[in-house]
Amino acid sequence: MEQLKTYFKGINPDDLVMEQMEFEENVYDILLEDWGESIGSVRMDELGVAEFFIYTDELDEIPGEMSKFDMIMQAEQFIERFYDSTFRHGLYLSAYIDLGEYHMILYNRKDERLNKELPHSGISFTMLSNGVLSAVERESMDFELVYPKTLITNEEAKRIYLNHLRILPVIAKYDNDIFVNGDDEYHYVYQLEDFILGVHTNGGILTSDSFGVGKTLMTSLPDLAEFIDIYTLAGMTEDHMLVAEAKTKSGRLEVWSKLPKKSLRVSEEDLLDDELDIPGAIKFVFNADGRLLKLMGLDDSETFVSGHVNSKVALLTATSVLQAVCDNPHDYFKLQQLDDNVISQKPANGIYDFTFIRQERGVQVADALVHIQIDDTGLVKYVDVDSEVLQDFSKVSFVASLTFKAATEMIKEKLFMELSWGKNIEKHQYTLTYLPTYPLTTGHIKMIDMNTGEPWVIDTSCMDQY
Repeated sequence: MEQLKTYFKGINPDDLVMEQMEFEENVYDILLEDWGESIGSVRMDELGVAEFFIYTDELDEIPGEMSKFDMIMQAEQFIERFYDSTFRHGLYLSAYIDLGEYHMILYNRKDERLNKELPHSGISFTMLSNGVLSAVERESMDFELVYPKTLITNEEAKRIYLNHLRILPVIAKYDNDIFVNGDDEYHYVYQLEDFILGVHTNGGILTSDSFGVGKTLMTSLPDLAEFIDIYTLAGMTEDHMLVAEAKTKSGRLEVWSKLPKKSLRVSEEDLLDDELDIPGAIKFVFNADGRLLKLMGLDDSETFVSGHVNSKVALLTATSVLQAVCDNPHDYFKLQQLDDNVISQKPANGIYDFTFIRQERGVQVADALVHIQIDDTGLVKYVDVDSEVLQDFSKVSFVASLTFKAATEMIKEKLFMELSWGKNIEKHQYTLTYLPTYPLTTGHIKMIDMNTGEPWVIDTSCMDQY
């Protein structure tokens, strides 16, 4: 415990105290003795330090910049100091990741039979650029390795993967922060679907269903009988007052409530925070053109309702909300349908949840979604509009010189299926699966430009693998 205090750079270790947290065995708060302020925590177990976190922002301001080599050496010294040979056995430096402000150093193990990496089998370090160690997270060691009884070849896995892979035409941003050579402009591209993730060793497919994300289906919006303004949809009445408002170049924020401002008992900063729900209030965020970007409705005061609504009525209400996002929403949105019939869904915890996908001239826009929640009384409780939704895509050319067949052949030529271990937290097991890789590129291919035929490759230059 005393040695951990030395990692709080710029703070005298004698000013720090460790206090065991109530109801949390072997978990300790790290406090500034004079102020009683928690600036970190540590969880211990029979192997030593299981988790170590530093919370205080003051350590971000310490000047200096630590090199990659010195960061790795600091991680090595931490391992030597706090863990015995049982934990250190088989541990090796797996990766160093430069995220700009933060840097991650990962240590893992390999299995003895195939000599393949076991992900999340060791310990990870997060450091600031100045070398301050902000987090340590050690993985559990009690996982069983399950070797397959049958093992198809990687060529068979490749064939199965390609048979199930869908390549979809979309509009996407060539984001310079994500892709190699990105220009931050929007292009008409083929997108590799994320639904199929890999191929099991027996020939079965691994899909996003395993992680609770189903295949995306789309359907048209229901017709609307009349226009209803967003304030009415959120349940506002003549008893509501505008208790706070903020105007900027990018738009405005409004907070409405039946309660006076003082009764909400929150600071002015929280009241005008566009990410924070305020109990007893309804918060709206609009852009400079008056288009709705966000709605948070936590006004639980009594509102007259004639009864509970079914999913069909809730969907009509959600579709009406889209009119506050843009004119003629039927021309720009499709309903994302994750089950067989979204119309028959039941409200989860009294809430109907809908997601709408932005379209441009009938083509889906990647990462452009509107999330809307309607409670079972029919009132709008939450709206979140992705920044991509209100972009102008009118100049995007739909001229395609690359055929679908050529795009498929390009993927087939560059794709390799690599046998990899995957960690199943619930079963405490590692199992083998073939995962798609592109060894002839610097990273993974996610898109192919329809006009130039250029593959969009995720930039992995921030990661050094060992």
